[in-house]
Amino acid sequence: MRKRTLILTCLFLPLFITGCFDSHEIGDFAYVTALGLEQGISDTMRITFQIAKFGKSGGSSGEGEGGGESEEMETITLDSSSLNSAISIANTNVSKYLNFMHLKVIVISEDMAKSGKVRECMAPIVRYRQIRRTTNVIVCKGKAEEFVSALKPYSSELITQTIEELIENSRITGYFPKINLNDFYDGMKAPYHALLGIYGAVNKEDNLKIEGTAFEGESDIQGDYYAGDIPRKGGPEVELFGSTVFDGDKMVGKLTGFETQMLLLVLGELKRASFSITDPEKPENTVPIDITEFDKTEINIDLKDGRPKIQVKLKMEGNIASIQSSMHYEAPEKMPIIEDAIEKYLVEGIERTFNKCKEFKTDVFNFGTTAVLQFWTIPEWEEYSWLSKFPESELEVEVDFTIRRTGKILKSEPIYSSEGKK
Repeated sequence: MRKRTLILTCLFLPLFITGCFDSHEIGDFAYVTALGLEQGISDTMRITFQIAKFGKSGGSSGEGEGGGESEEMETITLDSSSLNSAISIANTNVSKYLNFMHLKVIVISEDMAKSGKVRECMAPIVRYRQIRRTTNVIVCKGKAEEFVSALKPYSSELITQTIEELIENSRITGYFPKINLNDFYDGMKAPYHALLGIYGAVNKEDNLKIEGTAFEGESDIQGDYYAGDIPRKGGPEVELFGSTVFDGDKMVGKLTGFETQMLLLVLGELKRASFSITDPEKPENTVPIDITEFDKTEINIDLKDGRPKIQVKLKMEGNIASIQSSMHYEAPEKMPIIEDAIEKYLVEGIERTFNKCKEFKTDVFNFGTTAVLQFWTIPEWEEYSWLSKFPESELEVEVDFTIRRTGKILKSEPIYSSEGKK
């Protein structure tokens, strides 16, 4: 009898001690989707919160037919000494408690990044329990407040989806790296490499020339811009293009979109990309080529003479996307001309990027992760001080490129007109 009573007590007791006094509904919180950080005027930091306000909207007739989800954005900006203080102050005039579980991007102003105070503002963020280490980090041109306010949902999407897809485009274009909070924090403290960040800006649409003479001559390098300088009009205000380079926790320079592509090729993070090279026989035209990585990048480093000698070997293949000049590059005897041209294009681009990083004294190529394999112990590696040796290093690049396909045209034919053959 006593055993039966004990069993029944154990079965029914949990029903009476459960409770939901500390539970929360989704609507109890104000979800912060973007966080902006910059130097403050009234206090140490100026912090901007972008809050997504979800709701239901009716149809276009306004009668509620075919209702769907809508999203409005609200931004709150204030000066404070710390993130925790800013959250507490913001909660005094927002009816719902700020929640960071859906935070998708942290935006740091370029001035803040160059001031050397990044570690101070990132330390509380890394410790904050609600902020995931997978949150993306962007360094923006101008004010972080302006950048965060310009972040808008695209094509009726949720703002969280727009930010995720925008960052994911890095794997397709290679014009900017994909850097999250964990990468950012690790890069500041790593003895093997320097920190690389995403560079973003609000495009004012004042770089696109409306009037003037038609362009003539040889085209510039494709994608050789920084964010905010692209000559375009229309579309979202925010653009990500190029990357920022840090020495420790201080920004010391930036790379263009093209230079970032070269960097990501060496890192093995850009598996597929499109390049437009100057036509070898008709320089006024270009030859667009789609390239893919054929084999893993091979990196060898010689540390014997005290001056690191780095060898990089890339094996690529690709397809001719277009031949503007109508030259018959599809012919087997002509293909080596294009292959040699793209190899030279990539070698010169990688060397240019490498030399620029040497001027910054920063190893964003992560060559240190290969060099460290030649040391038996951590103290030996730390005594060698790779980051101080990197500016003295030499680079040798070898690219092996093979054309696999020439598109759906087997032979480029000339154009005939009253003036003859072109």
